[in-house]
Amino acid sequence: DSITLGWKDPSGNGYRKPLYDLLSAANTKTSFLGSYSSGNFSQPHHEGHGGATSTVIAEAATQMHESVDPNLVLLHAGVNDAALAALVHEPEPIAGLGEVEKLIDLVTEFWPRAAVLVARIIPVDPEEFDEGAETQRNVDAINERISYVVAQRAYFGRRIALVDMSHGPITAADLVDFAHPSPEGYAKMADLWFTGIQDVVARGWVPEP
Repeated sequence: DSITLGWKDPSGNGYRKPLYDLLSAANTKTSFLGSYSSGNFSQPHHEGHGGATSTVIAEAATQMHESVDPNLVLLHAGVNDAALAALVHEPEPIAGLGEVEKLIDLVTEFWPRAAVLVARIIPVDPEEFDEGAETQRNVDAINERISYVVAQRAYFGRRIALVDMSHGPITAADLVDFAHPSPEGYAKMADLWFTGIQDVVARGWVPEP
């Protein structure tokens, strides 16, 4: 979504450049893949779709999956599903829960050799808009579904792991609006992704390109 795009970061890099810098410092040769390009560093490609729900991201993955062959996929999606359900005052984000689960399964099916890191999505700032509290409630529900789905698929042998961005370093104080991090917030996301990557590499889950 727009967080992967790097929305509200003046450089347009989001978490991607600080993550690339961490990988480079670890002597890792890294190529970022995707049909979009933004930012001011040497690996600007990504698949961050501004304002996209999990359904839209799944459609984009379906269109491009045969053109790329990643050995590692990072997935942070669901905040727009949470916000959409809040805007129409659904008691719970039923559609979003199902679509996030479908997206996770789609990614593992399209790129079966890749390790997949799925984030519990970052919090929103409830004070920034009228449906903020409802949106955060929906974010919490989607995150619980993400945790369940990742644990279940991992139990059955898929190379999939969780990166928890919902608690700890990233708070509403790291956001510049209701959902998008400041450069410092994006750097915290990069740190968490990097730790997750180190974990799956140590497990031997990331094949050669």
